[in-house]
Amino acid sequence: MIILISFWANVKAYFNNYYNLKKTFNLAEKLYNQGNINSAMENYRKIEEKASKIIKLHNNSKFVDDALYMLAVSYSRLGEFTKAEQKFRELWTLFPSSKLINKAKVEYGIMLFNSNSLDEAVIFLSEINDKRAKFYLMKSYYKLGNYQKSLEIANKIKNDNLFANNLDFKISLANIYLKTNNLNFAENIIEEITKISNINDTIKINLLVNLSDAYLEIQNFESALKAINKISYKDSTSSEFFVKLKISKILLMKGDTNKALEILEYLSNLAYDSTKFLSYYYLGNIYENKEEFDKALDFYEKAISGGVKLAQSRKEIIMKLKSMKDEKNYKKLYRLAETFYLDLNKPDLALNVLEKIINESNDEKLKNKAMLFSIYIYSKVLNDKQKAYELYKNLNESWLINIARKWIE
Repeated sequence: MIILISFWANVKAYFNNYYNLKKTFNLAEKLYNQGNINSAMENYRKIEEKASKIIKLHNNSKFVDDALYMLAVSYSRLGEFTKAEQKFRELWTLFPSSKLINKAKVEYGIMLFNSNSLDEAVIFLSEINDKRAKFYLMKSYYKLGNYQKSLEIANKIKNDNLFANNLDFKISLANIYLKTNNLNFAENIIEEITKISNINDTIKINLLVNLSDAYLEIQNFESALKAINKISYKDSTSSEFFVKLKISKILLMKGDTNKALEILEYLSNLAYDSTKFLSYYYLGNIYENKEEFDKALDFYEKAISGGVKLAQSRKEIIMKLKSMKDEKNYKKLYRLAETFYLDLNKPDLALNVLEKIINESNDEKLKNKAMLFSIYIYSKVLNDKQKAYELYKNLNESWLINIARKWIE
């Protein structure tokens, strides 16, 4: 009788252990899929003790493979990938006929993706005929930079009901469209995502900024502005500053200097955010381009005081440009042109200096050298063959003419 009571007590404890394990795991998975990551992690951490009891105390039971699976997945979610891999391998080595093998292989592939073992993930996931496996295969190709392959897989699975309301899939698909220049499709799906009421604002902002940047790459300034203007913000917040600064930069690229200037001057008067120093930097850019160097220097100084390091190099350039106006040492000016072009990647500034040498210097060799340098920039960098040809006609040394002809042709 005592033996029988002890037996049933062990059976009861065994089933209680399994029931508690299953309940905790299911709760952790539910929280994880809902995006409640912190609470999910708390429950995943409880799995190790509960699963280990079944594996050690009831190693001949029919639920050991379940316990190994739940333990492996929990380790994977917690980022303990070495432990996870060990438990996955134990599962399919010890229980090759388990009904959980296929699910375990999918989770193992996801673990490879999450551990950034992307090449391995692609090889492993490619062999699995499962929708979730295809999704993570798509994501793996994307992270590897193979956007076309990622798009091919996305097109095969995007109409599956499994992904109809899957936010992660929609965000991934939007980013794939952006990278493959399917901007109309990207815009449509981003519009859909941003209408979701409980979505994180950061996700919305990142998608709209990426869409705006994609339009900027093809110089579609109106669409870039339209995308960035969809970012909502409250007045006098860092979000307002971010949006308006981005708008001003697009306007500058568009050539609408006056509107950009108006926005930047407004931002420069805000006292709530240290990032206003960036507006000083862009104001300096505007006045520099207008050759109002004193104003530009004033704003660059303010930007420097706020830690904007780029402003220091711009300040130094302006100091050189100011000194250039009265400079009569044309060999020194030629070295300045080389600095602008070779070191600072500023062909426009180099051309300004070279023009001064061509127009003012009495040194014919130096003038020819400056013209040749200018021809190179116009023909090879700016692709302005007309300007290059106008300078080419003024060269008077045959060896320089031969070199320049090859560039122009």
